[in-house]
Amino acid sequence: MSTSTQERKISISAITINAREHSRPLKLAHIAINGAKRKVDWKHKSERTLEASFEQSIEVSPSDRLEFSLHRSYKLGMLKAQEGVLIDVKKMFEAWPFDTQSREWKHSSDGTEIVFKRSQGASPRVPVASTSQGSPGINSETHGENSGLVPTTDDIIRICPRFRILLVGKVTGVGKSSLINQAFGVDSAKVSESNPGQADINTEIISKDNPRFVLHDSQGFEPGELTNYGRVRNFIQSRNRKPDLKDKLHAIWLCFATPTAGGRVLEIGVENLLKLKEGGDLGKVPIIVVITKYDALVAREDRLLDDSICNELEDEEISRLVNERAQATLKKDCIEPLEKAIGVDVLYKAVSVQEGYKNTLADLIQLTFDNVKNHVAKEASVVTAIAQRVNPNVKVDGSIEVGRSRCWAGLASSANFPGRTLLECLDVIHTDIIAVWDFKDPDLNLRSKEFKALMSNMVTDISTGDIGNPNKALGAGLGVVAAIAGAVATLAGPAAPIVIPIAAGVVVAKWLYDVYQNSQKTLERIMAYIVDLTLVMQHIFVLVQGEDLATSCRVIKLACAAYNDSGLKSKAHTMIAEHVRSINTIKPGARDTTIDKIVEIIGLFQIDSADLSKPQVHSKDFQVSGQNERW
Repeated sequence: MSTSTQERKISISAITINAREHSRPLKLAHIAINGAKRKVDWKHKSERTLEASFEQSIEVSPSDRLEFSLHRSYKLGMLKAQEGVLIDVKKMFEAWPFDTQSREWKHSSDGTEIVFKRSQGASPRVPVASTSQGSPGINSETHGENSGLVPTTDDIIRICPRFRILLVGKVTGVGKSSLINQAFGVDSAKVSESNPGQADINTEIISKDNPRFVLHDSQGFEPGELTNYGRVRNFIQSRNRKPDLKDKLHAIWLCFATPTAGGRVLEIGVENLLKLKEGGDLGKVPIIVVITKYDALVAREDRLLDDSICNELEDEEISRLVNERAQATLKKDCIEPLEKAIGVDVLYKAVSVQEGYKNTLADLIQLTFDNVKNHVAKEASVVTAIAQRVNPNVKVDGSIEVGRSRCWAGLASSANFPGRTLLECLDVIHTDIIAVWDFKDPDLNLRSKEFKALMSNMVTDISTGDIGNPNKALGAGLGVVAAIAGAVATLAGPAAPIVIPIAAGVVVAKWLYDVYQNSQKTLERIMAYIVDLTLVMQHIFVLVQGEDLATSCRVIKLACAAYNDSGLKSKAHTMIAEHVRSINTIKPGARDTTIDKIVEIIGLFQIDSADLSKPQVHSKDFQVSGQNERW
């Protein structure tokens, strides 16, 4: 087998340079790629903004050195010495939303912003792989941008490129920064760089760590203080009047620290805001009361627990009892008085960022996702799922929403893929699923021909009947995380190479080149690919949740091997095969139950959020970083 590859490239169609306000005017700029200057016809939009569009796009690869030389003017037109700006092209490939129609990527340096626009309709070009047998590899020109199939996430991100949230809470003592940092995987310094106690609520706080997230921050409401209350109310109402979904608020978190015994919980400004919401004056945006530092309340209830009770209970039972008492105290002292004051039920969650409370953040994200989906827009809920970093179930829910929109509908009748090869169909499905999980993938392993080949070969056994033992490692009461942990313990030592039990490489399963047909075999394969890829993504999430969701070839291989070895795949494939055998080919006009069955099967193997607080898989148990393995 031989392959020929060339490095991935991004085609840039336009560049805008914006100098910071009050800086010297921009006169001109030079661009050099790997030391070679490129001729650019710049146009002045203003004295501090240069723009250029290219009839023939500029192409860059991850290994390229892209430099800008900016020239400013002093009085009398004298030019200042050039100012150099080096662009990290590898970060561009990592952060650029290449699976979307959102075609901008921004680089900021000392107040100067450089905005790159990708060519319309173009994705980062990937290598064309060929085999000695003459069959195209999975990254051949038989799919992707030439297939004419557009990922649903492209359309969703074009409509709503970022999850927009307003955070209201006191500057100190609440833990807002820690909450946002953990929930959305952003760097604390970058989120808090403009003092939230003094910053304009209209300021968009955007982090390079998460391009799908934008924050508006406001200080809380002090007793008797009405100025900030009016500012927050007016801001919410003005955002509600915005015509485009991307500019509206998608959620509001009102943050308060767990109160001390006898302390006042919520200020009058909060009650007034919630009353306005109930009266319809703030639009449909969900407002969630977030009680932070929940661990302090749990610790207090633990101290108050009678020793005689503890002596009769196991540790897990004591923990459950303490949490139940903490929730009851929270409801009685915090929530019920608020609900009585405003006359309606309140959306709320108690959270902590301390070790052992990850499930509280996951539950807050689930509540937020559900309410954004039900009250704002489906597109905004999908972007919520993409932006968040703590709840794998919300990632799954987001993937399902994307699938229901287009590609998963009518699978049994081939309604969406007439005349397409299975390779083309699965490529667009693959792109949508990994776009929602949004792992940090600097080497583009999740988009690689090797990973796609691995996934396609994983599906092959459902057609051959070699499904394996569906009861392996799935004893009664054994959770999904425990099954993953057991497989990882078997497969990988701290530095042992991962051996994948499925054939992998650039040669994909032959059935991928078949045209999509209305047949049981085709339906089995498509269903299995969707279920397998979703559950492998869940495995990756478990493995890298302590690593800022940064993945690698080694992690992906381990996730695939663990999924195969845990018994989850065998059980899922058995259920798919049984379902397909039980139905006849869908007739025109008949209801297609395929999506419902896919959702049901995935749901059986989703992670319980409570398990996230007692991780049984640790990155220290295997080598995540360091020298990357080959496929």
